[in-house]
Amino acid sequence: MDYVVVTFQAGEGFAKELKVPAFVTSGELLAMLSDALGLSITPEHRLQAEPLGRILDPARTLEEEGVAFGALLTLI
Repeated sequence: MDYVVVTFQAGEGFAKELKVPAFVTSGELLAMLSDALGLSITPEHRLQAEPLGRILDPARTLEEEGVAFGALLTLI
């Protein structure tokens, strides 16, 4: 199983370094983060990835989207 280490950021001053499986979709990741971190995440929320510079498709896996080690994923 392949993993990717990313930094998840939600709002000012909230950032967590995470090791996540590359085969999960960004939509699944948001659901997991909502449960694990107690965040209020709605279906309208998305993840913006840097250095990719784009919003991730919630139906595609992190691997399919090209999210790499050290990426910054920001909740928008």
